[in-house]
Amino acid sequence: NPRCDFDGSSIPPIYEVDIVLSDRSAKKFCSIYCAVQWFKNNAPLVDHIIVTDEMRGKKIDSNMAYFVESELITNETNDNRIHVFQQRQDALTHAEKFHGTITDDPFTMDE
Repeated sequence: NPRCDFDGSSIPPIYEVDIVLSDRSAKKFCSIYCAVQWFKNNAPLVDHIIVTDEMRGKKIDSNMAYFVESELITNETNDNRIHVFQQRQDALTHAEKFHGTITDDPFTMDE
């Protein structure tokens, strides 16, 4: 099973984040939290980021995703509360159900 490149925990496919580097290698993470922690220190190496729509399990580019911060925790270890959706409606439904709000893409790169 793949392990998280930030904290070594196993990666639930529904929450997987892949950070693809300029050299085409990829780092894999178990949650948005871990991916963001790694990204903060390594942003210049990054080409693009693939996140997983947790409704459908589909891999999508992070800049096409809707991010919701809610009360529902995906990872007990790091308290991750950021969820990813491809469809705006799914994001809004989740936000309503779990007292969340749509947030900005946590992987914004300064061009």
